Amino acid sequence: MSIFDRLFDRGTLGMVIEIITLTAIFYMVLRFLRSTRGFGILRGLAIFFAFAFLSFSILSIYPGVPVLGHLLKQVAPYLILILFILFQPELRQGISRFGRAGMFRFLNTVDETQQAIPQVVRAAQRMSKERIGALVAFERQVSLAPYRENAVTIEAPVSSILLETIFFPGAPMHDGAVVVREDLVLAAACLLPLADAGESLGRLGTRHRAALGLSQETDAVTLVVSEENGQLALCAGGVMYRPIPHDQLEDKLNELLLSTPPKPKPETEATPEVEAPGSTNPLPGTGKPGEGTI
Repeated sequence: MSIFDRLFDRGTLGMVIEIITLTAIFYMVLRFLRSTRGFGILRGLAIFFAFAFLSFSILSIYPGVPVLGHLLKQVAPYLILILFILFQPELRQGISRFGRAGMFRFLNTVDETQQAIPQVVRAAQRMSKERIGALVAFERQVSLAPYRENAVTIEAPVSSILLETIFFPGAPMHDGAVVVREDLVLAAACLLPLADAGESLGRLGTRHRAALGLSQETDAVTLVVSEENGQLALCAGGVMYRPIPHDQLEDKLNELLLSTPPKPKPETEATPEVEAPGSTNPLPGTGKPGEGTI
C-alpha cells in the first residue's frame, strides 16, 4: 500500500479528523481560560493531574500497593465534579459567550436590546443636562470587532451608572466610544472612523463625525451627546438626526434599533437632511448644518 493510500485510508483519515477536532477544542478552551480568573487554578490542576497520571502508571507497574490504587480509582470520578464546581463562574460565562456568538445571534430576541435602551436613554438625558460628551455605538448585524481591538474590554450589563462613569469628564475612557451589543457594554475607549470633513460637516465635532462615519460604513446606530450644548443626536445608515428632544429619544432609538437595519450609504452619496419632530433645526448628515450645530 502506497503512502497516498495510507493517508486516505478510512481509519487514518478518521484519526486525523479526531486529532484536529480535539486540538481545536483544547485550543479554544485554553484560550478562554487564559482570559479568566480560573487560569491559575487550571495550572495547579494540570500539575495535579500530571502527578495523578504518574501515580496511576507507577501503581500499574507495582501492584503491591492495592490500597492506594483502589483509593485513586475511587477518587478519580469525583475530580470532574470538582472541576465543574471550581470553574462554575467561568463555565457560565463561556456558555453565555457561546450563545452570543455570531452563528447563533439569530436566535436572540429583541428583548435584550429593549431592556438596554431605557438605561442608555437615562444616561444620555443626564449627561445632556450636565453637558457631558458621550458617544455610544449599537452593534447590529455587522460586527464592530475591528473597532474594539485596541479598546478597553468591559463586557458588563448596560446600566446608566456604568455609562455615566465611563464618560465622566477626566475619566481615562471618556474620549472614546462605547460599543453596546444587545444588553452588554462590550468595550469602551473605541476609535471609530470619521466621516469626511466636507463643507457641511465643518462645524461638527469629532464625536459627531465619528458617529456619522461608523453609520456610513456599518449598519450600527450611534448616539451622540454634545459637550458644547448638550444636544442629542442619532446616526443610522449615513443619516444624522438632530437635535433629538429628551422625551423622544427612547422612541427614536426603538425605531432605529428594532427595525430592519438601513443600508449604509456610499461615501460619495449625499446624505439627506432629516428634521426631528418638534425641532426647528435641520438634522444634517452631510447636508447643510442649521443653527446651533456642533
